[in-house]
Amino acid sequence: MKFCDDFNIQEADCMPASDFLLSTFVMTYGAGSVGKVAIKTWLLGLELWNRINSGPWHSSTELQWAIEGSAKLAPKLSHLEKHDPVTIEHLHTLCLHLDLTSSFDITVFAIACITFWCCCRCIWHARWCVTDFV
Repeated sequence: MKFCDDFNIQEADCMPASDFLLSTFVMTYGAGSVGKVAIKTWLLGLELWNRINSGPWHSSTELQWAIEGSAKLAPKLSHLEKHDPVTIEHLHTLCLHLDLTSSFDITVFAIACITFWCCCRCIWHARWCVTDFV
């Protein structure tokens, strides 16, 4: 809605958003500032909003071109390189180098453990989902 307000676009033209309006949004706010994943996340949010409000969703070839073109202009810092996974040994090393009498260090270790085990659990559930549908 802020995009439409910034460009004085009538509310009736904002939803459902046309392919042209969506492409303009992507090229205005996405090009040169964020990567492809961020742009697709924005569009998924807009699609969800349209569907919740019983509006049709437009996703044309031109919109895909706008996404691809904008992503090519993304700064290098918007892309993270793949890295090795975190292991239980990493958690053990972290624990050895923290002062577990410090409330800050205890919080850091707790968050690291929760994140690690939630990711492990998420992967475990994802495997179950995949095997259920195959």
